[in-house]
Amino acid sequence: MRKLLVVLLAVLTALSLFAATKITISGWPGNPIEEGAIKKAVDTFNTTVGKQKGIEVVWEPIAGDYKQVLMTRLSGGTGPDIFYVDVYVFEELAKANVLLPLDTYVKRDNFDLNDFYTSLVDAFKYKNRLYGIAKDFSTLAVWFNKEIFDKYKVPHLTNDETWDSFLKKLQQLKAAGFETPLALAPDFNRVIPFIISFGGRLVKPDLSTALGEPNSKKALQFYIDLVTKHKVAKEPSALGSGWLGEAIATEKCAVVMEGPWTIGFMKGSFPDTFKKMGIVEMPKGIKKATMIYTVAWSINRATPNKDAAWEVLKFLVTEGQQIFVDGAGVLASRKSIAAKDTDPVKKVFYKGAEYGVPWKVPTPTGLFATANDQINSLLKDLFYSKITVDDAVKTIETNYNKWIGK
Repeated sequence: MRKLLVVLLAVLTALSLFAATKITISGWPGNPIEEGAIKKAVDTFNTTVGKQKGIEVVWEPIAGDYKQVLMTRLSGGTGPDIFYVDVYVFEELAKANVLLPLDTYVKRDNFDLNDFYTSLVDAFKYKNRLYGIAKDFSTLAVWFNKEIFDKYKVPHLTNDETWDSFLKKLQQLKAAGFETPLALAPDFNRVIPFIISFGGRLVKPDLSTALGEPNSKKALQFYIDLVTKHKVAKEPSALGSGWLGEAIATEKCAVVMEGPWTIGFMKGSFPDTFKKMGIVEMPKGIKKATMIYTVAWSINRATPNKDAAWEVLKFLVTEGQQIFVDGAGVLASRKSIAAKDTDPVKKVFYKGAEYGVPWKVPTPTGLFATANDQINSLLKDLFYSKITVDDAVKTIETNYNKWIGK
């Protein structure tokens, strides 16, 4: 009997040595196409790299309030090994000390960060340390209906527009009889490219708000004037639309500033309108600017399997990213993969990575959500002339520290 127990123990020990290390990866649930792409990437890893290295990846998306559920699980010690981090909340998570610094692993494996767009690498650095690697990204570009421009005899928009020439063409459409040339959203992230383009900035070196500075204020005034003074723009809801993409897809307007996510929407639901679309870079002020929306794969600082998690992350942003780009149609954060993306419609969005700014506002606390909500509320009032830009800026400057929890 004793010999049998010894043999069984030896067998169990041997089996444990060969048991795969389980790495759980999480994000928010995607649409069926995205879900299929990420599952394919996971399956590919498990049957290739994972099989060789004894690692098994499991995809467990988090439904509902992603950030809240994630933070609750991380604080309770039950967080996933690897997870999505939106650049918008990156600093909040970095300050919470729940993300694993990746610099040592990058250096150890000579991992080529130079193959990623610099703006996307810098987006996930905090105090000069890297805490995530962008899985993909989006930028804003100008969508316009070529058929409408032709009908009203207005020259097409180009990649070389200035804000003045952009406005002039909108005014020409309006004068020719097209009631609402532009759909515009009262959302702060959509104002940011105007601020940067006008030579303004979001915060000062001490991280206090810079929205009252001359160039920032001038950009905000121009944005609002499109609606209130020049009357060439309305928000989507005023046009009977739920969002900017729907407004242009249903031809309630002729121009919007939207991202590559609009491609799949229009191809699937409004293919005839999509054929009429022209897509060009955002207009230029003192310099070019656009928004960068991006999400990183980051590693849980508390994972007991850091080396295995790093192996999985490397795959997700290399071979896995190629699978995801091919399957979901997103923009690749790796330049070598982007170079193989032959979809001509996406070229203008890739171009934006060279001069875009990530959607995040640095604050001393890492918190910006409340400030964003309050600023959006002020923008809504500005759209309907309930307050002036001076009023809005004064309110922001008075309440900003409270809004960011300082």
